[in-house]
Amino acid sequence: MTDRLPCRACGHLILPTTAARNDGLCIPCKGGYRQNIEDGKRFHAERRRYLASPQALYWSALVNRVYDGREGFAGLSPAERSYYAVSVLSGEVHNGGFDQYFGNSSGDQYQAARAGLRELEAEDALALLERAAALLFGDGPVPVSQAERQLRMPTWADEPDRDCEAALDALDTRFYALADALGERLLAHARHHALFALDEPDEA
Repeated sequence: MTDRLPCRACGHLILPTTAARNDGLCIPCKGGYRQNIEDGKRFHAERRRYLASPQALYWSALVNRVYDGREGFAGLSPAERSYYAVSVLSGEVHNGGFDQYFGNSSGDQYQAARAGLRELEAEDALALLERAAALLFGDGPVPVSQAERQLRMPTWADEPDRDCEAALDALDTRFYALADALGERLLAHARHHALFALDEPDEA
């Protein structure tokens, strides 16, 4: 059996012939993609841990209740409505910006998202959401109907309003910067109301 040698960069054992050809490096290190492999492993490990967490299990159950439950969103408790509406807002904006949020059915819960952000005291995020609504719908109320929102949104017109798109892009960027803080507020809200399994209500 051929004794293997440690790669001088990552320590993985390799054949002596491989070490000789690659100046003591394994093939991934020689090719410069060892870091990508390790990053991928860490990502998938973290993803597996998250999917097994009380937070992920709760979110999956909550989405099922909204879409498959008899009462849907209206059947959630006030604390659950805030958690759901703000989480959906955050996910939509990070996926495709405020334009996607208001253009999709997620915008149906605009008022709930506003109320949720107030409850979380996330004033910066609330200001950005309301500014985006004003850009798209003016001073009037945001339509509850997705179809009506799309008809009124200048970014969904046959000839989209490029200035409006640019202004929304700027708001998106500012919202992205709030991601960590908003996530922490959502987590604190969930724990305060014992939304996750095994949590106890926070009396503070």
